Amino acid sequence: MTLKSKSTRRGLSALGLATAILVAPMASAFEYSVSGFIRQEMAYKLNNDENYNLRGGSPFNGKTANFSGPFVPAGTSTTQVDKSTNNDWNVFATRAEVDFNFVLTNNLTGFMKVRGYYQPDVFNEADVRYQGENGKDYGDDIDYFGTKNFSNGEATYLSVSDDDYMLDLPALYLDYSKGPLWVRVGQQQIAWGEALFFRVADVANGLDLRRHFFFDLGAEEYADERLSSPGIRASYIIDTHWEVEVFAQMFQPTVLPTRNSPYNPILSGFGQNYHESFQKVKDNVNAGVRLQGTFGDLGLQFFAVSRHNPDPIFRMVPGGQTDSPFGGAVFGPSGDTFADQPFVYYGFPNGEQGDASTAPEAWFYYSGIGGIDGMAVINSLARTYPVNKEIFENAFGLTANAQGQYVDTVTEVGQNGISAYDLLEAFYAPGSIDASLEAHYAAEDVFGFGANYIFYAEPGSFMDQLVVRFEMSYTPDKKFTAPDLSPDWIVEDEWVTSFVIEKYQRFSDNFPATFFIFEWMHKSESDLLGRHLSGLGGDSRRQPTGGEANGGWDGFVFAFQQPLPNLTWRIDGSILWDINGGIYIQPAVRYKPSSEWTIEAFANFIDSKDNASIFSTTDWSDDFTMRITYQF
Repeated sequence: MTLKSKSTRRGLSALGLATAILVAPMASAFEYSVSGFIRQEMAYKLNNDENYNLRGGSPFNGKTANFSGPFVPAGTSTTQVDKSTNNDWNVFATRAEVDFNFVLTNNLTGFMKVRGYYQPDVFNEADVRYQGENGKDYGDDIDYFGTKNFSNGEATYLSVSDDDYMLDLPALYLDYSKGPLWVRVGQQQIAWGEALFFRVADVANGLDLRRHFFFDLGAEEYADERLSSPGIRASYIIDTHWEVEVFAQMFQPTVLPTRNSPYNPILSGFGQNYHESFQKVKDNVNAGVRLQGTFGDLGLQFFAVSRHNPDPIFRMVPGGQTDSPFGGAVFGPSGDTFADQPFVYYGFPNGEQGDASTAPEAWFYYSGIGGIDGMAVINSLARTYPVNKEIFENAFGLTANAQGQYVDTVTEVGQNGISAYDLLEAFYAPGSIDASLEAHYAAEDVFGFGANYIFYAEPGSFMDQLVVRFEMSYTPDKKFTAPDLSPDWIVEDEWVTSFVIEKYQRFSDNFPATFFIFEWMHKSESDLLGRHLSGLGGDSRRQPTGGEANGGWDGFVFAFQQPLPNLTWRIDGSILWDINGGIYIQPAVRYKPSSEWTIEAFANFIDSKDNASIFSTTDWSDDFTMRITYQF
């Protein structure tokens, strides 16, 4: 179970006390250095596709839905107003980072990193505001960085942000070392694990995905995305072969792209509430221990982490709308009204069809790319919210079968003589609807093991100095978002493994050695994005096919780096293959004419076969990125 502090203030007090103890013997000598960089980052789109989850990228813009089911008048049709956008840039940002290194004593040093990120408004999204029939304003302005975890509207402990900029402190800590003991106190990242792209042992911190999502330079791993938080980390060298490391760190959730920003991974019609759930766990402290050792050329590690999972799991919650055309209508003995179920109704603002999905086809399309079971959501509405059950039974005359289903087919005639399409038409025909999602951060324990071995053979041969790594983690009773978005989380034990081969190989006397890495990852219950396999593979005409029948999720990575003879140029390449039907290819080149200047360019090519792939929500995002950096 995750450790809990009485309050955030107590956690900070503990850090302050530890810092005071370390600083107490400080000598009068004091040294410091300042370095940093300023960088222009630009990701230019290579296609005309827009993010499907945004109103401006909806494939249903301007299309007419003709309804023919039993619950709407014959010949009813609606046309979704065309709010298509045509953006050229996914990212066009200026970043600055300044590092301060301090030497306080022979045993005590300090480090602080200040980061600023400015994203001007070069990305256009369709108008996201609505006017309800009573004149009330719905929706929100586009905000690239605002995620309200803390009461001041910030996403992290030490940050200040507005719609188009963010200032934060990714690092602010003191290091104390004496003999076999090393201690770090303060704002910090904790990076365990060796795999590229894959996270097996790297479970201490969540990720910040608000800038360029996962699509930065692959060789940097998650250095820019991994989130810091206040904590204490210490290691002790037991003897020449073994070292033990421990940490205690304040809980910091993963930060997803905001609702209407370029990389939003959730249909923008679904509002996400992170604040309330974070308030329940903000005083919690994650903790872990790791034992590392060597037997000759064999390295071993064992770890255990008790945490709240920083990655949110979601459920639908009541929308609370009291001013819909349905008013306070009661459909049965529960006494519940429209406000007691998740959907929010916008009607036809300004005489136009609203921006949410306009037809059953769209409902199943979006649930498919989101890893959700669209038909299961319909049935879970009745199971979870009494007013929906009463609407189904008393307004539509439906009865549930033995499995509690009111519909059991997507498009074919089924339970009650109707399909899911027929029932959904009754909801969509009156106008546009959105819904509310609430995040939840689940407590869990993660246990892991790792091994690495260096092979030696004839110098210059492929097997000489070949490094083989293996990592494995086990999480009992791990919780996942249910594909029906109900409060009934999926709870299953999950195994995650990775196998890695690394090598520096010289192919020519005229070129420096080539570094390459090959990886394989297997997850027993979820995909790389953490979505449960049972929700994958659905589309506008079928329910999810799932991935569990295939024995889990598997992905492969191949990457290399090749410096050119003068070391001014370097060529990189990375490939991530999802065997469920997706691929991500990133060629890259770096030019460094001097110690001050670096120019990097890389392209992201993404493709998915269907919605079983991890790339189904991002295969619109082919882009060319250039980063121009001046270091000082």
